[in-house]
Amino acid sequence: MNNVWLRGLIAGVLAGCVGGVIGGMLCKLLLNYAMYSGVLPGAAVGLAFSAACKSGSWLHAGVAGGMGLMAGLLVQWLVYSNSPTFFEFLIDLPNFGNIVWISIAAGAALSFFLVRPRKTGLPPTD
Repeated sequence: MNNVWLRGLIAGVLAGCVGGVIGGMLCKLLLNYAMYSGVLPGAAVGLAFSAACKSGSWLHAGVAGGMGLMAGLLVQWLVYSNSPTFFEFLIDLPNFGNIVWISIAAGAALSFFLVRPRKTGLPPTD
């Protein structure tokens, strides 16, 4: 395994965590203005992950997509749900509307899409 590739993965995971927290805070802020933004945590994870790792691979994209899904679920539980524990929230998740499912899945898909391998005409960076 390439050392630069591994460093990019670690930097991407750390930046994705920070992006998920920022996305959750923005969700809470937008809730004060009566706006639902369930896509935002996953998209913020993907944007931060992509900016930090500087190179896309399918493994990076899969990790970012999984992190985007978890960020969407955690923010949905912490901001929009009244369940006392995360596992009770997961049991009650089928009772939520379709917009919740679509927005969490869209955030995870955006996170995956932003980190996927891309073909550019630029030389690779080290």
